[in-house]
Amino acid sequence: MINPVFLRTFMRLVKTNHFTQTAQLLNMTQPGVSQHIKKLEAQFGKPLLHRHGKTFELTSVGESVYRYGLQQAEAESELINSIAGDDLHTGDCKVACSGSMAMQLYPALLKLQKRFPGLRVSVEAAPNAAIIERIRVNQSDIGIVTQPVQDPKLRQEQLGQDALCLLVPAQAEATWDALLQLGFIDHPDGHHYAIQLLENNFAPQFVGMDQITQSGYINQLSQILLPVSLGLGFTVLQQSALDAFPHPDRIRSATLAWPINETVYLITKKHRTLPARYQLLREILAGQWH
Repeated sequence: MINPVFLRTFMRLVKTNHFTQTAQLLNMTQPGVSQHIKKLEAQFGKPLLHRHGKTFELTSVGESVYRYGLQQAEAESELINSIAGDDLHTGDCKVACSGSMAMQLYPALLKLQKRFPGLRVSVEAAPNAAIIERIRVNQSDIGIVTQPVQDPKLRQEQLGQDALCLLVPAQAEATWDALLQLGFIDHPDGHHYAIQLLENNFAPQFVGMDQITQSGYINQLSQILLPVSLGLGFTVLQQSALDAFPHPDRIRSATLAWPINETVYLITKKHRTLPARYQLLREILAGQWH
């Protein structure tokens, strides 16, 4: 039988990727964390980590154990929720969406949790493909994506539209030559957004993202517009991300001959009935897009 205490330590270590932080979070010593990992490895008879100085990578066995831990956590959460009953104002609410949507939605979700303290809101910011996979494996209960989903196990419904913006430094031009000179600031959904916008507004010059120099990459939504504001490149993001940027005077949304709006979809597991509390989230989502 897998020791649940050792497994908890291992799961926390994988999440933090740092022995000292794990020890602090679990109120343990760093040697204590290492001892738990060694004992768990002894149970399996194989190493779980490849250690490289102060860092590590999971072995194939470690990856299997981590997936098992995620499944156990999911099963425990579902058991607790089922025992507690289908209370409209109590339980976990697990949402996956893009970074820009997270910035837009999270304040409203926190207000909901403040109103009903029995709710526990978790928001995972991820690109479309990762969101879809999270719904497939029950890591998130509802997902918000900007591409149609072709999966018989998933249900999708249209929420509304979100405009895509060509964002350049405040004093920069938005001609094709100017964009090539600036270079592209990429992000997890960067190519997906940019191809749609550039194909429609810069044909026939645009023939693919490989012709545009990548000036940078960042996967933290709140930081994507920072290099643009400093004149280091251009990017393509949703209007909701621009609205959340604290220095709008340093960035310009270029006027487009052919505006591009992405359809926003809500996806869920087709044969999985969600608890009543998700109706509260649906009401919030209904007011975000039109």
